[in-house]
Amino acid sequence: MLPKPERLRRAKDFALLSQKGRAVFAPLFTLRLRPSQTATKVGFVASAKIFKTAVERNRGKRRMREALRLLKPEWPKNFDLLFVLKYEVLSADFQALTASVKHTLEKIPEAMTKPPQPRKPKARRKTSVVFKSES
Repeated sequence: MLPKPERLRRAKDFALLSQKGRAVFAPLFTLRLRPSQTATKVGFVASAKIFKTAVERNRGKRRMREALRLLKPEWPKNFDLLFVLKYEVLSADFQALTASVKHTLEKIPEAMTKPPQPRKPKARRKTSVVFKSES
């Protein structure tokens, strides 16, 4: 497990990354990222719609955590990173997974030069973090 200072833990952080973060696509996952004022933090999303059982969700997140732990010296500085896992992460060879993570981390500077793609907020309540007024 990653230490607490290196983990995304607040729902607000996950929501902001999901809605306003830049995306880098890979065959095994999608990486959403935003610059941060603090040290780099990492979060994982394994959807119950894609991973049907908790065992599969947990195994996918464990594999990603280990791949990221091995590549910790290559993490970008002062970013929030959100990995949205795809089902293929379960059957992929671990070396291929590590190589995919490494390649995606190398694509971050290029992704930061492009403007973020606008996404419609899914929130309906005004109390939500990502709610936008219709004005």
